Amino acid sequence: EEGWISIALSGKDLAVLLTHLPVAKRDTEPRCLAELAKAPLSWTPVSMPQLQEKHMQMAPGIIYKIDFPFNAELLQKMGPAWLTKAFHTAGSIPKDNKVKTLKNVKEYIGGGNCSKLVFDVEYEKPAADLHTELFAKIPFPLGGNTLSDRMASSVMQTGSELGELNAQRLLESRLPFSIPRYYFGDVSNDTSNWILITERIPFGKQDGDRAMDPAYDKMKDWELKGSQDEYYFLLTTYGARMAGMDKAEALASRAVMDSFFPSAAQRPKEQWGMRAESSGIGEKEFNAKIKMGVDFVGTTGKALFPAECATPAFLQKYKRILAVSNAYTAEMQWWCNRNPDYIAWSHGNLNVDNVFFWRDADKKLDLGVLDWGGARTDSVGWKLWWWLYCCEYDFLNKNLDDLLDCFIKEYEASGGPKLDRAELRWQFTLSALQQGVGLLGAVPQIYKMCKKPEFATIKDRLDPRISQNIDGKNTLRIYIGTFINICNMIKDWDIESQLDKWVKEVCSAIGIPEKKVVVE
Repeated sequence: EEGWISIALSGKDLAVLLTHLPVAKRDTEPRCLAELAKAPLSWTPVSMPQLQEKHMQMAPGIIYKIDFPFNAELLQKMGPAWLTKAFHTAGSIPKDNKVKTLKNVKEYIGGGNCSKLVFDVEYEKPAADLHTELFAKIPFPLGGNTLSDRMASSVMQTGSELGELNAQRLLESRLPFSIPRYYFGDVSNDTSNWILITERIPFGKQDGDRAMDPAYDKMKDWELKGSQDEYYFLLTTYGARMAGMDKAEALASRAVMDSFFPSAAQRPKEQWGMRAESSGIGEKEFNAKIKMGVDFVGTTGKALFPAECATPAFLQKYKRILAVSNAYTAEMQWWCNRNPDYIAWSHGNLNVDNVFFWRDADKKLDLGVLDWGGARTDSVGWKLWWWLYCCEYDFLNKNLDDLLDCFIKEYEASGGPKLDRAELRWQFTLSALQQGVGLLGAVPQIYKMCKKPEFATIKDRLDPRISQNIDGKNTLRIYIGTFINICNMIKDWDIESQLDKWVKEVCSAIGIPEKKVVVE
């Protein structure tokens, strides 16, 4: 659905916002209170054989104990009767109302984490505060172009959907910003199938007093309908407010939050896996991956990077920094979570594609938040990287300290403790380095989505072979953009000397000798 139409007037084309009938607000606190009163749920990791055997099976969810659809065909088959039962069970529509009609069901691939559904409903008793245009997230099919994506989400990131479902069903009424109205969500620990049904955000339309921005995608900030400053400082402000409210126990008590969401604060020091040997991937695996990474940065994809990044001196520095980061994987994770002042619950990936923006009648920008997968309690510096890693490097390099100051100020004003900018920035950097190591394993996927010979004629990342979604997913653009951002940081931020200093500090803190790191 497009939110803009073009009309001709006196020889000129005018962009006009389509109008969307706004839905009245509804008090969701009683529903959230009922959910918060329920016992927390546990999750058992899903294995690959389990996924392969059961991914097409119907099974009850762990939250509401009823079967649920996980693709368009099943939703249409189960129809209005199931939707009524599900919405009543979740407390999202009154018991004296029903879903009468289900229509316009469409399934599609969008983003990089799951498949999507859009559909419309009619109620037996139309109500001004109930949405008729709905949206659902469902798992990728286990096959075709989404085979590896489904295996990654259901096995490698097993259970992450539960964090998203919990954020939506438990905290909708308490967050310091809008989120899509929750109607139903559940996940099966047996099959790994899941569904989340919410209102459908009217992107690009006039929604009452709100002029909605279009939906944005990661690593395409040139599409923002305003300055990067305006968007990212607002995003950081709201993110800090959310984290500060958690520290003040304004979302829920500490005990309740820790019972529903994973918390690094509850993890004893000895469980982080720190040791005198490398705590990252094995030497053989790392050497194979760093070889691919160096080839991509310095040879195959060198046109995408600053010229300095293809020099032997830079590539040697790149290899050494990532080798040290790999060797100290567990130590970096512990370091960022060692001080409880820097640990708070918040969104795990607060990028512009996980936000919906609008302007009010005075043209002031505001936002709501989507996509709560990975919501957990851990290092705010670590997560700040995951909020900002997809912005343009020039903007990040120029504004990072101001963005950190913005976070620090709002975090404290919302109930959190005073943070130190240098410590917060270093946590941000350590998070980036860990992603830099993980990204090495993505090189084969890059060449799968854009064949290696193609890079001989690609001159920058705006080339449509990179900038456009591949098979409906933004994965290629994100992989390459993150490679570029991390290489620029290594080039400009004097990370190597800071890392050497930190190694001495962390080894002293945990009582181990400095690790022997060999760089080929």
